Amino acid sequence: MKIKKIILMGFFMCVMTVFSAESSVTKALVKVYAAHQSYNYSAPWQYGQSFNSTATGFIIDGNKIITNAHAVINAKFLQIRKEGDSKKYEAKVKFVSEEYDLALVEVDDKDFFKGTTSLTLGNLPSIQEKVVVYGYPLGGDKLSTTQGIVSRMEHNTYTLTNERFLIGQTDAAINSGNSGGPVTNNGKVVGVAFAGIANADNIGYFIPVNILKNFLNDIKDENYDGPPRLGIQWSALESVAHRKMLGLPNDSKGVLIKKVFKNSPFEGVLQKDDVLLKLDNKWIESDGTVEFRPNEKTDFSYINQQKNFGDMLSYEIVRNKKKMTGSVKLNSKNIRYSVVTEVKIETPPSYFVYGGLVFEPLTNNYLTLLKESKGEVPPVYEKEDTYKDYDQLAILTSVLPFDVNLGYSELENLIILKINGEKYKNFKDFVQKLRKANSEFVILETENGDEIVLDRAKVEAQKEDLMRNYNVTSEMSDDVR
Repeated sequence: MKIKKIILMGFFMCVMTVFSAESSVTKALVKVYAAHQSYNYSAPWQYGQSFNSTATGFIIDGNKIITNAHAVINAKFLQIRKEGDSKKYEAKVKFVSEEYDLALVEVDDKDFFKGTTSLTLGNLPSIQEKVVVYGYPLGGDKLSTTQGIVSRMEHNTYTLTNERFLIGQTDAAINSGNSGGPVTNNGKVVGVAFAGIANADNIGYFIPVNILKNFLNDIKDENYDGPPRLGIQWSALESVAHRKMLGLPNDSKGVLIKKVFKNSPFEGVLQKDDVLLKLDNKWIESDGTVEFRPNEKTDFSYINQQKNFGDMLSYEIVRNKKKMTGSVKLNSKNIRYSVVTEVKIETPPSYFVYGGLVFEPLTNNYLTLLKESKGEVPPVYEKEDTYKDYDQLAILTSVLPFDVNLGYSELENLIILKINGEKYKNFKDFVQKLRKANSEFVILETENGDEIVLDRAKVEAQKEDLMRNYNVTSEMSDDVR
């Protein structure tokens, strides 16, 4: 009889512990209401589509609210409602990381936090470890709780960029609206829900807690810098013959350096055909993976992604069959990977309208839009050597048909290389050269060698009528004025 009582007491204790942990979590949950307005790259002087969304968030120490970046990006109006309350409070985004897909949101009204709790951050969960996902999926007002296990940890592409970071996979259901909700284990946050796969049952993804900790550590100085990058291009080195030619043992260690990009912390340090063996004293496998936990491997970029700008990073390489060691400081934020300019999604598009021809700098955002609408993009990445004299390219995105540009109305998505036979350095320089052209005709040379010829006097004479006809509020964006 005593044994039975002890078992029952133990059972009730476990139930109470679980209930207490869940109650603590629910008091930290919020629902996020955002009214977004995207930018219009087809008519960059106008705003684009407006839409509303809902997501989940949670409170951490210091009355800070965490959610996904994609839940609040380009938000024109933001409100937060805490679990169990009907009142919505106006909120603002203080920090956003498009790379990590994380955002920190603040509510000025201190009454919002009455009766709430803050969640504690835990540690990276193990494979097969149980997790609980909280949120408001599919726009519902009622809190949803799903349970599952961690089934995988690996590097993969995040939501808003093409960059790869560590991702957790779980069989707990994660749907639209769950975004930004906490993934917990024993009441502690071990991740942030952010994606599920369409047409796939019981597969959801979460941002691991170490990424969230990196984000919070980054913004301690009230600035967001982003993850340190290596700025190198590499290839796997699994061929036995290739390894033998380089004087390497067949032990599956090391990757081949193919290129070091401008402004990389390794610029002037690593060379083409070096073999990178170690970073931070951790062996890099020949397929580009590194052991980040016992018997678990992921991309070796995991090593630098755990560091901050200003940290030192040691390396070991083989060059000309000889081992070399050293260290570099991770202090480069503007690594130039391509002539395509990388800009944040929240950055308004730069533009210039001249004679009805609409020009923009060639950016990652514009190429993304082009791929979505046309299904293809100009092969700019394959022609990097052609553009080595340019810091930034100008692209003719479209033409507003008018008398001044007769014969050119069908032109679109053409990279411009010269103005009156002269190259330019960047988009601002391109705009200045167009504005200051004093010849009778302005000749624009495309990457295909074709010429677009405009009568400069006609451009000036018809400018106001053209802008009025197409409701162009300004001939150029503020950043290039």
